[in-house]
Amino acid sequence: MSDQHDYDGIKYRDEKHSPSFFRIFFVLLAVWGVLYMGYYLFSGWSSQSEADAAKKARDDKKQAAHMVAETKGTGATGSDHKVEDYIAAGKQLYGNLCVACHGATAKGGVGPDLTVSTYKYGKDRLDIAKSISDGRPGGMPSFSSQISKEQIEGLVEYVLSLK
Repeated sequence: MSDQHDYDGIKYRDEKHSPSFFRIFFVLLAVWGVLYMGYYLFSGWSSQSEADAAKKARDDKKQAAHMVAETKGTGATGSDHKVEDYIAAGKQLYGNLCVACHGATAKGGVGPDLTVSTYKYGKDRLDIAKSISDGRPGGMPSFSSQISKEQIEGLVEYVLSLK
């Protein structure tokens, strides 16, 4: 074997170090990786799913507080009457505002079917109220400037009563 390492007509050089550009790039990449991990691991960052879970927990807590306040405010015997009043008012508002998109039987049309067991954005009180007041992308308009919060509650009760 020769000192020049000549294999099949190819001459190889014995180099002790990689090119300096690659060494500098490797060190910068390693430093960036450590800083990136440190920032996201120790800065309180959370994933989207963790943020969604925290938001859902807050909304559930608000909904539970709403149910307790509604029960305390009207009493056990008066709560059915109040819910019936909300449903009646909601049915009238539904006829004025919602029939054009969701249909007279709420089975859908331009808008989705409201008689199904689950909705795309959730079927609890807060999710439905948010859909009505803030609207949703893809066609659901916002009604917060047109109707009051009590009217929104009536619509929510009516939508929840649909089967």
